[in-house]
Amino acid sequence: MIQKLDRHVWEQAAKQIAFWKEKYEITIPVSVNVSRIDLYDPELEEIFMDILKKNGLHFSDYHLEITESVYSEDTDLIINVIRNLREKGFIIEMDDFGAGYSSLGMVSVMPIDVLKLDMAFARNVDKNAKNYRMVEIMKDIAGFMDVSVIAEGVETEEQYRLMKKAGCDYLQGYYFSRPVPPEEFEKLFERK
Repeated sequence: MIQKLDRHVWEQAAKQIAFWKEKYEITIPVSVNVSRIDLYDPELEEIFMDILKKNGLHFSDYHLEITESVYSEDTDLIINVIRNLREKGFIIEMDDFGAGYSSLGMVSVMPIDVLKLDMAFARNVDKNAKNYRMVEIMKDIAGFMDVSVIAEGVETEEQYRLMKKAGCDYLQGYYFSRPVPPEEFEKLFERK
């Protein structure tokens, strides 16, 4: 069932991006999750290409989010699938980075564009200097790999301030908004 559910979410997300693109005349990129089982589907690339074509989207409009744990098994096969998607032009985000699955040596060969730091980093960044330094180190690793960093789970003003100070490129979390339906998101977007 996960593949059917994923495909439904992918299609709905693409329709929403296309709707916003027409309504606001700008692109609001959306990231969609890709599960481990999806990566074994030989038609995966074709499915995504069809979704983009059907909705008039560009690769940069539609990001693919892959959990760090996906890379822990069948490494060569998974990396090849992800590399092919990336070479087509998709933005690949590694979700939950630092949750404990990847070795540092492994991270250097992963074909990604964005590291999304696990929310534990934001949750603990204001607890002590060691936790803050860990965020800086993750940012240094991302800099070495030439990828952007998104800090997940930012909930307080202090976490926001420290994650920005540590050099995170983007922040997400309840500090900005809880997850909301598209109509409520539009209200937030229109206020800006």
